[in-house]
Amino acid sequence: MDKPTKKRQTYNTEIINVLSDEFEVSTRFVRMAINKEKHSRTADNIRKKYYEILRPTQEAIEKFKNQ
Repeated sequence: MDKPTKKRQTYNTEIINVLSDEFEVSTRFVRMAINKEKHSRTADNIRKKYYEILRPTQEAIEKFKNQ
């Protein structure tokens, strides 16, 4: 028996909570929207907003690692 090879995706929980409050949806819906399991205008907006917020966070982490 082989073990499953698919890694579980992790998301920034702070951003997930902010987006669920802003769009008035559950955190599960936000995760599904980011993972492209939901297909609606709201899901597209959530996905775009998540990556807009995430980009500066990743850049700050990379700067910190390079110092």
